[in-house]
Amino acid sequence: MAPEYADVYRVEKLEWKGETAEIWRAVGRNGQYFALKRLRLDKLRDGAAVRSVYHEARVAGDLDHENIVAVYDCVPGPPSPTILMEFFPSRNLKVRVRAPKPDPLLLYNTRDVLQQMAVALNYVHLQGVIHMDIKPENFLLSDDGVVKLTDFALAQRERRGIRRLLPGRRRIAGTRPYIAPETLRRLAPDLRTDVYSFGATVFEMLTGRPPFISGDRDELLAMHLHQPPPWPTTFNKNLSGEISNFILAMLAKDPDRRPQSMADVVAHFKRLPIHLKPPEETPPSEAQR
Repeated sequence: MAPEYADVYRVEKLEWKGETAEIWRAVGRNGQYFALKRLRLDKLRDGAAVRSVYHEARVAGDLDHENIVAVYDCVPGPPSPTILMEFFPSRNLKVRVRAPKPDPLLLYNTRDVLQQMAVALNYVHLQGVIHMDIKPENFLLSDDGVVKLTDFALAQRERRGIRRLLPGRRRIAGTRPYIAPETLRRLAPDLRTDVYSFGATVFEMLTGRPPFISGDRDELLAMHLHQPPPWPTTFNKNLSGEISNFILAMLAKDPDRRPQSMADVVAHFKRLPIHLKPPEETPPSEAQR
């Protein structure tokens, strides 16, 4: 696609294409790079998709934290509704976990990466926002070890007090391998809903797979509702019992049995041993192959 020009930036390259949106790299007149999250042209008649763009811009635009991808503005187009965002050169956690060779940042900087992930989500919760789509794809990790949380398209404001008891149509929103049981039951979500999804994300980061796997959609959802998650050391024998127990606590079916806040998660990540023994460094000769 030929570069497009707007008032302050030039669109250069398509970086990612999803089901409803695309992310383009753009450069401003001063040489600064931006990311443009743009609704796909074939979704312009989809009212829910259009509203989602503006919703994400409103929610994320109010957030200001070093571990959150910054949102600067939202414009109606043309060619379509577009969010102007911080450009953050990185790969998402899913890509790094699924790489053919172990990712050094995940292997040797495990605690720091986990801490940044938890701090980012704790900040979101302190603003009264439930992310509702916590998963490895939404944590970006740069090659110098910086983590940023992104994608607030499904985010909700936390309901407190009697407002949580008010009836309403609650759709099942989220990504199936990481979705909390109460979401599937169409109950009002709260901050602990994200704790469950975060537990599933950490499970995958440390073991290479999500806690529940099935090619059948209904079976996978039933696993979240009824099946105990597997012991993490089944898939990574170098994990400590303490971190394994804590991951399973985050994955409790009953929200009252989970850690009650991300602040609690941050505190545990500071002190819990993660590995039984430090991962062995790759010999330089092998690293260069």
